[in-house]
Amino acid sequence: MTIHITEADVARLVTMDDAINALETSFMAWSEPGTVNLSRQRASTQQGAAFNLMGASYGRGGVYGMKAYLGGRGYHVMLYALETAELLAVIDANFASQLRTGAASGLATRLLANPDAATLAVIGSGKQARAQVMAVCAERKIREIRVFSPNADNRTGFARRIEEEMKITARPAESGAACVEGANVVVTITKAAEPVLNAAWLSPGAHVNAAGANSANRREVDGDTVLRATVRATDDRAQAQLEGAEFRDLVAAGKLAWTDVSEMGDLLTGKTPGRRAAADITVFKSLGIALEDIAFGKVIYEKAKAAGIGKSL
Repeated sequence: MTIHITEADVARLVTMDDAINALETSFMAWSEPGTVNLSRQRASTQQGAAFNLMGASYGRGGVYGMKAYLGGRGYHVMLYALETAELLAVIDANFASQLRTGAASGLATRLLANPDAATLAVIGSGKQARAQVMAVCAERKIREIRVFSPNADNRTGFARRIEEEMKITARPAESGAACVEGANVVVTITKAAEPVLNAAWLSPGAHVNAAGANSANRREVDGDTVLRATVRATDDRAQAQLEGAEFRDLVAAGKLAWTDVSEMGDLLTGKTPGRRAAADITVFKSLGIALEDIAFGKVIYEKAKAAGIGKSL
């Protein structure tokens, strides 16, 4: 029986910890034969927004499926059973996508940030920013959060909301440099076409989650940040070759090789080393891949079935 799981259902059923755990489990299966990630495909529409389609098979989880959305709207995950090809669920996935995008940064923070990281800098204050803060704070004991957005009202309002919700000191910063200076973890969550993070602002030991730009014509961190890093990671190297502009630019210039970019699954399983020293700069380029959606979708489906939530279709 196929069920429809609404946005409201998802919000009641799962937490950030659920999302991080789902991603960790799926990336542990990264090299298994039954795990396949299909890179995002984009098609132009008459409305001007791109139609996005991405899919994955998650053998360990016994499911496969796809996510589709138009621009930044209408997110849906279609979840199928691998054994029977039955359509298990249609999941409204706007909130789920925010959680899983945050969760990827949370998992990268767990793997790459210094254990005593206590200061978080966030560049960007849009709909994805809250989940980024939640995820980093789930993995490190953050005591101070700084926020920069070009719009003063946006950065001030976001800092106030985060402070009230997280019970952690949060303040707006007047510039990107002031936001990042001295921070242990830095998150960029923007749609910027040009870098919003400069390597000169980073303190020794900083970990960077570049989580916003996910197409070849957008970039959030400058080339020096990538080159300065001792670990450069992404969720899927094949998708980064299509969408990871910060890496693509450097590879095209002969300053970086794709073998210099680690995949999250290999970091998690120890196939490639993570942080080597406390003073290292580390960078995670988050693209948002279908395997993350399908693994998290399975958790949402299982919780919905156990709670008797979801409308039969």
